[in-house]
Parts: sequence; structure tokens; C-alpha cells
Amino acid sequence: MKLLKLFIALNLSVNLMLLTPLSANAAPKVVEQVAAVVNNNVILESDVSDMLKTIKASTDPSSLPNDKILRQQIIDRLIVEKLILQRAAKAKITISEDQVTAAIENIADENGMTIDELRSRLSTMGMSYSTYRDRIHNDMLIEQARLHEVRNRIQISDREVENLSKTMASQPTKNIDVKISHILIAIPETASKQQIDNATNKAIDIINRAKKGENFAKLAASFSNDDLALKGGAMGWKKINELPTIFEERLIRAPKGSVIGPIRSGIGLHILKVDDTRAEAPQKITLQEVNARHILIKTNVLVTDQIAKQKLTDLRKAIISGTTTFTAAAKANSEDTGSKDSGGNLGWNRPEIYDDRFRIALIKLKKGEISQPIKSSYGWHLIQLIDSRQTDGTNLAKKDQAYRLIFNRKFAEEAQVWVQELKGDAYIKITGENNNE
Repeated sequence: MKLLKLFIALNLSVNLMLLTPLSANAAPKVVEQVAAVVNNNVILESDVSDMLKTIKASTDPSSLPNDKILRQQIIDRLIVEKLILQRAAKAKITISEDQVTAAIENIADENGMTIDELRSRLSTMGMSYSTYRDRIHNDMLIEQARLHEVRNRIQISDREVENLSKTMASQPTKNIDVKISHILIAIPETASKQQIDNATNKAIDIINRAKKGENFAKLAASFSNDDLALKGGAMGWKKINELPTIFEERLIRAPKGSVIGPIRSGIGLHILKVDDTRAEAPQKITLQEVNARHILIKTNVLVTDQIAKQKLTDLRKAIISGTTTFTAAAKANSEDTGSKDSGGNLGWNRPEIYDDRFRIALIKLKKGEISQPIKSSYGWHLIQLIDSRQTDGTNLAKKDQAYRLIFNRKFAEEAQVWVQELKGDAYIKITGENNNE
């Protein structure tokens, strides 16, 4: 992550100043101007100005439209953020201070800085650390709310996953990555023929301008109606299969530099630019599997951690000395009803399926070795590694990848619809400068 990316779209969230009575000699106090009203909240002119300054300080000027158009895009972005934050509050979604601290520590680490160095960098940009924390908190809250709301709208069947994984295996030419930029010209659900015609003409004009060499990022920042507008429409690297089907069909053979569209969807018209492409080399994926067995002792009011641990310690000594066998000890003592009758046998599995502490202890064992007593979320265990092997996990990995690609595709589609629904159900009034209403 580049550092400048951290400061894109940062804006102060401040309260309205209260008017105070004026004496004969008192100077009038300036009241914060409202740029927009979003249901029962407001967006202040200072919010817009702060974001405008930040974007202009961190973006190539050639990729930005004039201030009037940029300001309109910023207001639209802030409106969407307000709507999502309102939704988060309604759903009682929260982000803890510890989560914010961890996120900021990760950001600093990714940029090769300490927290103190990050504070210093923020200071040179005229931003307080507390304001930065507030912004990160809101960003995390917005992302969590988006996941919470949109994920519940997505359904993926086993057949969809199976079909895509087979396609990916049989048609490697489709397993291609594309770096694309995007412009959305939104069309209301109840649009008239005139509105549709106007949107179509606008999209065609943008496409013609892009094909003649105009800066696509600047066109996106000027005209796009989605949340990537202020990033020049950049979607970054995507796999063809994770893009909406209507995009995939047009991009599959599109060369670098192509401008594609308009593509009609349920929310409007889309324009795509292929910034780059790269092929995905077929890879064989190997997975580790382990065959293990265990003895489980659960704790309760009468069986403390100390008692359970000591019992397993004694059983381990008995097994190693030959006084008993692991199978016999498991059948007589294990409280795992699913495995005790088979001598504690768990069969062949990937280590990832086990409880973290159990897994960590298991993968450290040598063949035939018995662990010391290990506590997991289920109780106390003795674990023996019977054997391990490497298996061809290509098909399983393809299914996992297919699921993720389908999820990403559906999430992108549903997220855009969800935002349009939020805007359609809200009271929104733009009241600030350059308002044409």
C-alpha cells in the first residue's frame, strides 16, 4: 500500500458551531455551512474542503477534473459514506478501539514506519492523529457494514462452484488477469425513455473521448457515479472469472488499451478500459494431509486443568513404557465419542481443520511421536502423528478459488445495487456551493 493512498478521501468530521448572541461590539461568529443533508445528518462544507485538499495533494493533477466537478464527486462520495454509517448504526455494528489500533499498526508496518513516524507524517500534512484514527474507524465501520449487509444477499450453489472450477480447468485461456478502470453512468430504476437516451448519449460521448486519447482517470473522476470515481475508476487487477458476467464476455479477448462499452446492467451503463493483461500459468498445488489420533479429557467442575493434564501425562508415560497402547488408552479414557471406539483415530485430514493449538502441536510432531498434554478449546489432548503425506490439491484449490471468484463477482454486483437502494430510500438535499437545484 502506498502511503499516499492512506490519505485519500480523509475528511474532518466536525459539529455545527452554535450561534451566540451578538453584543454591539462583538464580531459575528462564522457558522459552518451545510453542503448536504442526508436523512437526519449533515455534510459540512469543511468536510468537502478537507477532502478536496487531500485529493489534490495526493493525486496526479492531470487525472483530476476542475474543482467544481471534483467537489460534486466528493459530495456524492460523502453522501454514500453517511448512508452506510447510518446503516451501521441501525444494525448496531461497532468497531473497537483495539481494532482501530491494530489496523493503524498494520498500515504503519506496511509503509515501513513506526507509529511515531506515522504521527509525524500526519502532522506534516496538517492532520492530527485523533482525526486520522476517526477516519480509519469510519472506514472500517463502512467496510464492516457493507460486508454485513451485502453478504446476506449472496447465494452460491455447489453447482455454480463445480461448473466454474471445471471451466477453469478445461479452458486455461480464460484464467487471465486484467487490470481495468471503470465508469458508471447510473440510470434510475424507474427511468423514463428520455433519461435512458440521455445516459446512453453521455456514455457514448465519454467512450469516444476516451478512444481519442483523453485521460480515462480524469473522465472517471468527472462523470462516474460509483465509489471508484475519485480513484480515477481504477479497479486494479481482477481475474476475468470474478467480474460480472456481462463484463467477462466483453473482456475475454480484449487487448490492452481497449475501451469497452456501454454495457447495460440493472443500475446503469458501464464503460471499461483495459489497462493491462497477464496470463495465469497453470500450477499444480500440493496439500499436506496428516493421519493422527488423540485422547481427549474434558474439564468440568470436578476435573480441573491440572487434573486433566496430569491424567494425560500419566497415560503418555504408560504408552511410551509399553504398559498400555495408545489404542487401549483411548478406548478406556478418551471423551471424544466420535473417535474413542476406533482408538482415537481421526483419519487423514488437512491440519487446517483442527483447533489452532491442536494443529500447531500436531504439525510439530514427527511420525509416531506422541505430544505432551495440549489444551485446546475442547479440552486436553494427547496427540500422536501416525503418518503424513503430500496430495494433489489442484482440484480442491480450484474449487476454493472458484467459490471466491463467484463471491467477489456477486458481491461487486450486489454492493452497487445496495448503494443505489440506500440512495433511493433516503432524503438527500444538496444545499452548498454550486448547487444547481
